[in-house]
Amino acid sequence: MKTTIKSVLAPALALALLAAGAMMAQDKESEGAQNAGSTPAITAATMPREHDPIQVPGDMLESMLGKDFASLRLFACKNGKMEQIVYQFDERLPDGTFIMDLGEKANADKHNNKLDPQDYLIFRLGDTGDRMAKEGWPAPEGLEIELKDPITGGLSYCYLILFEGAAPPELDIDTVVLEHWDPWKSPELPFIVSGKSYRIEGLVNRFGDKYYKTAINKSFIVPKDAGGSGEDILDCQKMRAYMELFFGKIRVDKTEYSMIGGIDSLRHGKVRGYGRQWLTVKLPLDIESSRIYSDVFTYDRVIVSPMQLNIPINPDAIITRAGIEFGYDFNEKGIGMRFYSPNCMDGVTIDGKMTDKEKAIPEDWVPWYLVTGPQGSLIFRVKIEKALMEQSVNKLTYIDDLEQKLEPEDVPGSIGYARTNIEVTSVKPGKYDFQIEWYFPPNFYKQDGYDKQMLKDFLDIKDAPIVISIGGKTAKNMSLSPEKLIPNK
Repeated sequence: MKTTIKSVLAPALALALLAAGAMMAQDKESEGAQNAGSTPAITAATMPREHDPIQVPGDMLESMLGKDFASLRLFACKNGKMEQIVYQFDERLPDGTFIMDLGEKANADKHNNKLDPQDYLIFRLGDTGDRMAKEGWPAPEGLEIELKDPITGGLSYCYLILFEGAAPPELDIDTVVLEHWDPWKSPELPFIVSGKSYRIEGLVNRFGDKYYKTAINKSFIVPKDAGGSGEDILDCQKMRAYMELFFGKIRVDKTEYSMIGGIDSLRHGKVRGYGRQWLTVKLPLDIESSRIYSDVFTYDRVIVSPMQLNIPINPDAIITRAGIEFGYDFNEKGIGMRFYSPNCMDGVTIDGKMTDKEKAIPEDWVPWYLVTGPQGSLIFRVKIEKALMEQSVNKLTYIDDLEQKLEPEDVPGSIGYARTNIEVTSVKPGKYDFQIEWYFPPNFYKQDGYDKQMLKDFLDIKDAPIVISIGGKTAKNMSLSPEKLIPNK
């Protein structure tokens, strides 16, 4: 038989085509297998901020309403995988009243342990992470929560996941700790709260055989891992009130040591604790004056206390002048720290000796001041309602003089005492809101001053709140502009 090139090549070409086809089929199968088991798409977070506590209104979590808290967990994408993060749900009644676990006004029997529109989901911005495609979620049903910095546009994410079966155990982590947190036990022990960058102890006053736990600070410590010394640097938080009656013929002065107080109601969560506190003074014949109530929300690096001043009558009918003074007076271990404010941006050194520069600091009202040093750092802020500001005289006076004694005090003299003064002579009757805020920035002190970006980040928690987006709904983070624990009181 005659053999031709064509007859030899034809079978070989056919075999080659068959082999190539098989290889292509194998490649497609392999590609399909890779796609089926590939890592879900991840978009890296670009959020520059980390210290904000986040408060998500329950009505934004629409598809999860009515679900048991036991079936819900909060996750974030970190290092390519989903990890559970610390959070809490704060339950409220339909009228906005928070459900409290302890106290004279406790209403723990109102818990239903289900997510309702008026409830809040609370977590920390610093715990959020990258954006994870739905294929990577730990369960198929959930909600993506987007957090956006309104200044830079930076983004981060977390995920509220619903588990139909048994949910994974919750993280056993408390970011804020209340020591002796039941104020109705061991009344002689102080009320102590600790966060990631502070530990504060309250003043206990005793009258007769009765103890009163107040929220007035007696001790302030910044732990070493937050850039502090781990030592108490506070003499006391001064809280002085005064009244002049009948054109100054009678003057009444009260100090933090003549005040009594306690906890009206309280709840302790993993991310924040909150309670309604009261404060008043003892008058002659063992009579108590009217109680002043304040709400306190405590986070790991921030404490915020909204208050309300109720003036039922025009005080100038009897009271010629009245005022309140408050601020931190440090002990000798605070010497060497630096004081800054918008009226003193270059700063001055706290040493118990008033220099000409310190004496020249204007007493005009400023919205914040800070102290910082190797001992620790504190940013202090007061916000007063405009209507009250317009009817009162408000000042911040800096006193750093060991010779200027403002007794009672354990350490004689004034050491870095930034005294906030609110004085009224004639105010229209009504209710006036003001708020005190404490920020505890970690590792804030620098040899040449302080971390200016961190100061801005902390002030922006309230001034430029994070924007929360869920399923087309958006809201501003209002964790530092909280609603009243008990409405209309």
